[in-house]
Amino acid sequence: MQLQPDRRTVQQCVEEALLPLFVEPVRLIPSSRTDAGVHARRQVAHFDVSSRRNPFAIVRAGNSELPGDVRILAAEEKSVDFHARFSARWRAYTYRISLVPVALGRQYVWQFPQRIRTELLPELAAQVMGTHSFEAFAHESPLERHDYECSVYKSEWTIEENQLKYHIQASRFVHGLVRMLVGTMIDVACGRGSATSLTEVLLSRDNQNAGTKAPACGLTLESVGYMNWPGL
Repeated sequence: MQLQPDRRTVQQCVEEALLPLFVEPVRLIPSSRTDAGVHARRQVAHFDVSSRRNPFAIVRAGNSELPGDVRILAAEEKSVDFHARFSARWRAYTYRISLVPVALGRQYVWQFPQRIRTELLPELAAQVMGTHSFEAFAHESPLERHDYECSVYKSEWTIEENQLKYHIQASRFVHGLVRMLVGTMIDVACGRGSATSLTEVLLSRDNQNAGTKAPACGLTLESVGYMNWPGL
């Protein structure tokens, strides 16, 4: 969602749509940053301005200026200590894989018509449950060791007709985590690459041991939670 030079982004579209309403620059702070090509069903962002507007007016006026593929679903006034990114307690993503070639909706799936041993996927998904250092699945420059730690609350695969869906919910996500997890699980389930389990890759803390990085098009940010995960 973040601004990118010479490229249309959701953040740019929303900021430009809200400018006539506030008559001052609006800078959105999103709850998470997503790679180009990743989708968001329920992204959350905040902005600070000097003038007050009715939340309903923000939604109505903003949507009247936005292109058809971007929409403001809701707006509300928050306390000064709210931060869309740092106040978040968890985020939920879904990754979609089409097992057959598709035309309609192709921009939202990874088309993968090769045979996948789908019976292996539930156990692979279970191996990342809990709190781990995900350095081996991070697509970014080295960080401080603790910056790779994430708590995974849900990790599971479902299948609907000819589409596989990977659902993951976690306290936070390092850059590229979901796409690296999905790609590695598919590699293992197809018998390609050197990895035989996600546990061994996790313990190595080396992203050279991870598998294919799944394409961005299949990934969607589903929701962001600001209350603690149930049971914590």
